[in-house]
Amino acid sequence: MNTTFAIHTKNLSFFLIATLIFVSLNTLSARAEKSRCFVDICIDSSSVELSKSDIPGAPSYPVRTILVTQQFSKDKLLAQMEVDCQQRQLRTVRVSQDGENWSNFSPKWTLVDGHSSLSRLVDYTCQLAIAEQENK
Repeated sequence: MNTTFAIHTKNLSFFLIATLIFVSLNTLSARAEKSRCFVDICIDSSSVELSKSDIPGAPSYPVRTILVTQQFSKDKLLAQMEVDCQQRQLRTVRVSQDGENWSNFSPKWTLVDGHSSLSRLVDYTCQLAIAEQENK
C-alpha cells in the first residue's frame, strides 16, 4: 500500500513539474511574441488599437493605431502609426526621440503593395486580434 502511494506521489510530482515547464515555456513564448520586427521597425503587439483617427485625411472608418520602435536604435525612438487595413495604407502620425516628447509628423498615407518591404508589417498588424470597438 505504501509502494502504491509512493508511485502515485512520484507520478503526481512528475506531472506538476511537466506542467510548470510547459506553462513557463508558453509564457516566454508569449513575451517574445509581444514585439515583432519587420525591416527595421518593431511593433509592440499590445499597443494595437482600433480607433477613429482625428488626423486630417483619415478614412471615415476606424484604423489600427500602433506603437513602433526602431530595431537597431540605442535611442528611445518611438513612433505612433496608423494602418488602414481596407486600403493597405499606413502613415506615421507622430514621433518621439526621447520616449516622452512627441513631434507631429507629415500625415501622408503610403500605399503598401504585396511587393513592398512594409507589406509583412501591414499584414501582421491587420491580423492581430484586437477589441472590435471604437476608442474615443
